[in-house]
Amino acid sequence: MFRNYLKTAWRSLIKNKLQTTINLLGLTVGTICCLSILAYVNAQFGYDTHHENASDLYRVRTKNKSIKNNSIDSDFGTASPPIAFALKEDFPEVSEVCRIVYFGEGNEQLLRVSDSNEGYYEPRGYVADSTFFKLFEYPLLEGNGNEALKAPNSMVLSSVLAQKLFGTERALNQTLVLGAGEQQMNITVTGVFQEGIHKTHLNPNYVLSMTSPGIGAYVRSVQNFATQNFVHSYLKLVPGSDAVAMEKKLPAFLQARGSSDLAAAGFDKTLLLQPVKDIHLYSKGIEMQIDAVSNIEYLYALLLLAAIIQLVACINFVNLSTARAGKRAKEIGVRKTVGAEKGSLIKQFLGESVLLSLIAVVICIPITIALLPFMNALTEGNLVFSDVLNFRILMLLFVVGMVTGLLAGFYPALILSAIKPVKVLKGIIDVKSGNGNFRKALVVFQFIVSITLVTAVIIVTQQLKYAQTKDMGFDKENLLAVRLGTQDARDKYDAIQSQMTSISGVSQVAGTNTYPSGLIMRDMGMHLPGMDDTNQTGVFYNGITENYFNTTGTKLLAGRALRANDSSQVIVNQATLDEFNIKLEDALASTLVQTYEGESSTYEIVGVAENYHFATLKSAIDPILLYNDTSPDWVVLKTETRDFKTLLTNLEHTWKSINPNTPFVYTFIDKEVEKLFAEEKRLGQISLVFTLLAILISCLGLFGLVSYVAEQKKKEIGIRKVLGASINSVVQLLTKDFLKLVGVAFLIGSPIAYYFMQRWLEGFTYKIEIEFWVFVLAGGFALVVTLLTVGFQSIKSAIANPVKSLRTE
Repeated sequence: MFRNYLKTAWRSLIKNKLQTTINLLGLTVGTICCLSILAYVNAQFGYDTHHENASDLYRVRTKNKSIKNNSIDSDFGTASPPIAFALKEDFPEVSEVCRIVYFGEGNEQLLRVSDSNEGYYEPRGYVADSTFFKLFEYPLLEGNGNEALKAPNSMVLSSVLAQKLFGTERALNQTLVLGAGEQQMNITVTGVFQEGIHKTHLNPNYVLSMTSPGIGAYVRSVQNFATQNFVHSYLKLVPGSDAVAMEKKLPAFLQARGSSDLAAAGFDKTLLLQPVKDIHLYSKGIEMQIDAVSNIEYLYALLLLAAIIQLVACINFVNLSTARAGKRAKEIGVRKTVGAEKGSLIKQFLGESVLLSLIAVVICIPITIALLPFMNALTEGNLVFSDVLNFRILMLLFVVGMVTGLLAGFYPALILSAIKPVKVLKGIIDVKSGNGNFRKALVVFQFIVSITLVTAVIIVTQQLKYAQTKDMGFDKENLLAVRLGTQDARDKYDAIQSQMTSISGVSQVAGTNTYPSGLIMRDMGMHLPGMDDTNQTGVFYNGITENYFNTTGTKLLAGRALRANDSSQVIVNQATLDEFNIKLEDALASTLVQTYEGESSTYEIVGVAENYHFATLKSAIDPILLYNDTSPDWVVLKTETRDFKTLLTNLEHTWKSINPNTPFVYTFIDKEVEKLFAEEKRLGQISLVFTLLAILISCLGLFGLVSYVAEQKKKEIGIRKVLGASINSVVQLLTKDFLKLVGVAFLIGSPIAYYFMQRWLEGFTYKIEIEFWVFVLAGGFALVVTLLTVGFQSIKSAIANPVKSLRTE
């Protein structure tokens, strides 16, 4: 019986080639979207599950709350240096701990082989306790994980870095040089681990022992439980321990260990335990991530989008199937006359839709694999063909195909199986499908989806354009930043500045610890003179040289620029004055005080700069203090040339003459600014792609419905034309109902789009206002698409020979 249904379904699909092709196209496009999203979402799950006893691994989170306004000021995925080992001492349920310091982007350390002068700024460098390989599973190709990080100046390399540095030679016991100049140190390679085998939020290129000099020594020396929250701290609990119960004890632990530190810092602090397995998906709003993370809400939104597009494809199938119901009426009448029951006909029609859906599933797999490079570029993912051919994904895809086929075929099956054979065989083809409200509702839903998505694309594009054209407070178009990188290079800043100033195409040169648009992480608590030093306000700080404002184009609202001999003199931005309620005219007579561990430092305000952005537009501009630093981390150059190739060649030649063993690393500030809006740009691109696909599928469904209407009104149109009706009047007859449906969809879809996009914009401090013309444009776009789609079939019906439709009358 099943074989017979399958054979009949296949014959029916082959017989109606045009309708089958249109149906198959819609279902294939929808299923490609669905498969792509399923593969991407599935790839985001399963992070950090490969570690031994992964369920017992936790990260210590820190929430700082200002005493001044009693609000949560920060939520970090890090903690103060002494907290991890103090937890191990105080809680028997903690079996092991590990601290990690991540150098971070822009702070990469110079690394080279001891007998080579060629060094590299290697990214993803960690400094970690010797317990690193006890908590986290990384297969070691060379060395012993339990011993590799115990000795000072020991380092474990990734297999990729080991091959880069040593080729096919064994890396174990080889000597490397970390840093340059007086601060460089010799490093012994004590192990090599295989990277890229498992999905994890920890992807080090190398791991340096915490017992080494430099940052490791600093971490070991810090005993303050309130400040210096830059250490990624991990715990391994004894199996069976109650993490929730332990977390409830952390406030008492923090008070016992660091109450005086918290009082001196002027803020309250909360420690939380986050399962390591949750870090990748459940870290929304948590700062100081060691690697890029995803967002479970974003993944749910993608799955919802996939479901909507697949539903639009189902609607498309329903409309096309009911449109050709009249053509199959005689076939059904004959089948019922010779004994076919309604149930068997329903099974046959469902078999056709399921077969067509499964064919779409088969077709979509190789197409999706071929589109993986495009998907990766769109989502910044790293999907490979195995992510698509994953057994779990293929099973889900099969289920999607079956459900799609059943959903798409159920309504047409009911309509077609209800045809009365007596009427059909008498020549009366009357396909009863209700009053058409259901089909109209389906089309309205498609229009709502289209209008909502088009509105979203317009608003995201507007916000992105607003961000890209907004005055950042500095001249982003003509700035170039060169990294100094090592202490040796920083000490030679004056010579570098002098020689680069004389290069053709360079008009101004200055130094800074963080270039414009760079993320500034350093901050300190400050208060006004005479005020309670436990009531402090967080102020970011950045070191600059005397020519900084002339170079970057940031304007001074009052006072002067910094000078080379300034020590306690500082420049603040307007946000700092606002935070401390200092009037601009009183600023130059004001001072700010920093109190830390009982010692106070006073800073004299000698200038006020306009507010400039040093974070994304999602954040308000924070208070910042700028001080004189004669050995900065970056050189910023203001350029006056279009020949950047020659300029960069000259800059590199100058650099090598001063720092022959340090790489010449540079970046264009306008490119760095673009990175601030990368998320919005990616969202806009994703929205545009899925909007176009949804509109394509909707057009196919619309084509199906107008075909159905033309089929139903074929004789009416013939009579009207015989009586002298024009082509225009016939076209109006067929299109007016669809224009009403667009209007209904506009009234429903616009508020929906406004609600969701307004919620999205709430995440930005600096944002556009949603204007009414956006919805009018989206509705107008839907109207034009409707006229083009419906107009084609309407004109075709209007110019048809009326004799053909009336010859049986």
